[in-house]
Amino acid sequence: MNRPPVILDLLHVEASSRSRAETGFTIRAGHKKHWLDHDLPLELFRKALTAIDAVATVRFHGWGDPLANPDILAMVAAAGKKGAATVLVTDAARFTDSHANALVRDGLTAIVFPLAGLTEETNFRRRGTSLFAVLAAIDKLGTVRAVHESNLPRLQVRYTLTRTGLAAGELRLLPRFLQGLGVTAAAVRPLSYATSPQTEYDVLVPEDQAAYDTVAAAMAEARRDAAGRGIDLDCKLVHGGARRFRCPDTPGSSLFLAADGAISPCPLRNVPLPDPASYRFHGRDLPFPRDVRGNLHTDALAAVWNAAAYRDFRYAHDTDTAPAGCAGCWRSFLTAVAEGGASGAGVGEAAAGRSEEASGGRGG
Repeated sequence: MNRPPVILDLLHVEASSRSRAETGFTIRAGHKKHWLDHDLPLELFRKALTAIDAVATVRFHGWGDPLANPDILAMVAAAGKKGAATVLVTDAARFTDSHANALVRDGLTAIVFPLAGLTEETNFRRRGTSLFAVLAAIDKLGTVRAVHESNLPRLQVRYTLTRTGLAAGELRLLPRFLQGLGVTAAAVRPLSYATSPQTEYDVLVPEDQAAYDTVAAAMAEARRDAAGRGIDLDCKLVHGGARRFRCPDTPGSSLFLAADGAISPCPLRNVPLPDPASYRFHGRDLPFPRDVRGNLHTDALAAVWNAAAYRDFRYAHDTDTAPAGCAGCWRSFLTAVAEGGASGAGVGEAAAGRSEEASGGRGG
């Protein structure tokens, strides 16, 4: 082998950028008139897998629903044959019996259902999605898993905590809700950015340490309740006043393959929108960054990955140094909430004032 090997912890695949979300808090909802719809060709995905020497996890997610791609099941099977753990994130609007049978048959490692509420009415705030569809998909998977006597795919939920949801007590109700679904692992993430000024009222970004501690305490209580029910509840919260940089997406050992074949360090640096486009974080309008390192339609993945500028970019992340365009990304402000309510990422280092880094961030 004449080239350095391409070894990844995570290959993040946007099988499709198409979505049914119409209004609400998704990025597509705020920019749907300009959204770029693409489906990743199967042969291009196979080209990527061939170029990668080893990959621990292939995660089918992005800015659309992977099930919108008619070749998604073949992609999942190909990733499994590569020896990777396979994860699929879907709002379940397109989920069918055929999907359930194929995903169990091919040993999908985990399936993740994003939720914006615990009732059909509250989840409908992310219009174009349905809690009923998620419940139906879980029921289908449960039936097929029982027939095949399989524990795979594992069922997971990603719950978006809004200011309204917190006030309504949904965080307190979440553990019992998850237990009823048979879910053993879930993630709680705050709505940390707004797609427009009209949705900014529901963003949950604590301004200072006292506000952070209040929300973190509620998360910690939910986490303790969940643990008592055999559920691993992973809670993270953005601290708007923190001054630090640490990307949770480990772009030093991962990459994002977009539905149009573009190669980027992460999904937040390649939103399928034409320039200019922006989002709101911590009271500021921030531009979506554009960071495309190459495209599989014309470029070899190994050549893109081993380019000197890309190596320098990854080294910066490996040493927790913010490359250009990454410093103000809202995701770098995410901190883990432990069962006691404390942060695992040094949140208290700078509790007051807005981050100076937030003036030039990347979208998400």
